[in-house]
Amino acid sequence: MTENIGNSYIIDEFLLKKLPETPGVYQFKNRLGKVIYIGKAKNLRARVSQYIMGTDSRPMIATLMKNAGSVEIIMTNSESEALILENLLIKNRQPMFNINLKDDKTYPYLAVTDEEWPRLITTRRLTKKLKSFRGPFTQVNLLNSLRQLIQTLYPLKYCSDRHPKGCINSQIGLCPAPCRKDADKEAYSENVKNTIEALQGKKWNEIEALIKKRIDSSVKVLDFEKAAKLRDLLTLLPDIRRKYSVEFSGSGAEDHFCFKREGDTLFVAAARYSEGKLMTLKSYSASGIFEEMSSWTATFLTSFYSGKETPDKIFLYPETLTKDEISAILQRKIRKTGPSGGEILKMLQTNIEQNMRVFFNDSEKTKKALSVISKFLKTPVSSILCLDISTLYGEYNVAGAVWWENGKFDKKKYRKYKIKTIIGVDDFGSLREVAARLLKRWQENSLEKPTLLLIDGGEGQVSSVNSVIQGFVPVAGIIKDRRNVKGMELLIDGKGNELVLQNTAFAVVLKTIRNETHRFSITFNRELRKGKLELPFSKIKGIGKARENALLEKFRTISAIKEATVQELTEIPGITEDLAEEILKSLE
Repeated sequence: MTENIGNSYIIDEFLLKKLPETPGVYQFKNRLGKVIYIGKAKNLRARVSQYIMGTDSRPMIATLMKNAGSVEIIMTNSESEALILENLLIKNRQPMFNINLKDDKTYPYLAVTDEEWPRLITTRRLTKKLKSFRGPFTQVNLLNSLRQLIQTLYPLKYCSDRHPKGCINSQIGLCPAPCRKDADKEAYSENVKNTIEALQGKKWNEIEALIKKRIDSSVKVLDFEKAAKLRDLLTLLPDIRRKYSVEFSGSGAEDHFCFKREGDTLFVAAARYSEGKLMTLKSYSASGIFEEMSSWTATFLTSFYSGKETPDKIFLYPETLTKDEISAILQRKIRKTGPSGGEILKMLQTNIEQNMRVFFNDSEKTKKALSVISKFLKTPVSSILCLDISTLYGEYNVAGAVWWENGKFDKKKYRKYKIKTIIGVDDFGSLREVAARLLKRWQENSLEKPTLLLIDGGEGQVSSVNSVIQGFVPVAGIIKDRRNVKGMELLIDGKGNELVLQNTAFAVVLKTIRNETHRFSITFNRELRKGKLELPFSKIKGIGKARENALLEKFRTISAIKEATVQELTEIPGITEDLAEEILKSLE
């Protein structure tokens, strides 16, 4: 098995094309591989380009770039996570060009103290004297607003001083005045319990209701400035509510791995955490000829930990090896294992996808892939426009069109279509409508014509499009082969000929294009129906927005979810067999 690190790039003329346009952290390294500067970005490509193109005018940049030989990136789930991770990495590695940030400050937390009468405080240091905490927060004003709201719902002692007669906060109802001899210990303990649950994310509905109530009150007294601040807090509440993937409550060292196999290549993202803080994240690609995923995983772990310290906690996704099997492979007792999940898994998957994009953008592999596709379709293929229909309950019918050319996605040529003539669920009719609109513009020369129109669908969908296109552009479809228990996929041409997509680079190219189109159309559909539609399983305990979206991304329609098996539903991270059965029951 050969391995290559996938998230470190040599600084050359091709660098910017490889970088993603997503939030994350970038680390410039010198030619010996030592990190010399760490920064964060809302858009990694745009930010790094400022260094490469010389548009960042800070005096130290010229010296930095003379020393820099490569740049390593870590993609995060949000800009807030990038801020936090930048802070953690700078303190851990202390790069020479980050000299001004070498201090002991960090982003603040909201915490409950561990004392006779616990308090809700803001702190920049996590100590053993805390019962519970939430954070860190990158915006202090949001932290203060959230603290005030929780304090209003579940009043706790405000200060560390003693006031036998009670302080001003107790007189206005913000403090239960435990300083007084008649303080209700039982009621106070209940408030402490509720506050801790709020920090753990169990009381967010009550907090949201209070914010809305205060917005209404502010509007009634014409205090629009206060209402606007509360509205901003309400908008950002989902981000505050979400747990971070770069820092969490943890102890000791633990490694998280995410594996994805495409053809004869294994892609891996590996994250090392220490005391709940992300220390490193590396992406790898490895080649091999194994049949079972467990064999790939075992071989990779053996190679990965060769000569390295092994933690006693290792988390895998998918979980193809047991704790005892990992212990036997590494010849070391592993104390805890399990599947990586939640925000950590999301971050690992994002970094794997970036690695895959760069890997398969390699010009030689792309040429070979296009050669195979062209030979099968009996027509030269260099540019592909891929179509996907997205609908829910037959409402908000839309189509997404993604443009791919010679190994690269061109977002300027992406197109969104609202289906205007179709009511209800009708993939064939929706495809015919979009095909007609495309054909009209191609004939008018007002839209560039691709060398292949790829449909996310089978023979029926391809025939529907061909009935409109009439050979103006070659049409093919990509679909799962239901006849194959391993779920292989097929490429189908306009005459019904099939090509199995298995263990080949061209298969990965086509599936990557299809998956990007699927993501694009689902996102458009979600934008249209945002806040307008409630799903049958939305109210099931354990089904939040993340799992709801994961279900829709995987199955696309309610009908497909209804027809799925319990086993297929449990393939989605976080959905147990019991939860899957509840989902299917809600759709009866």
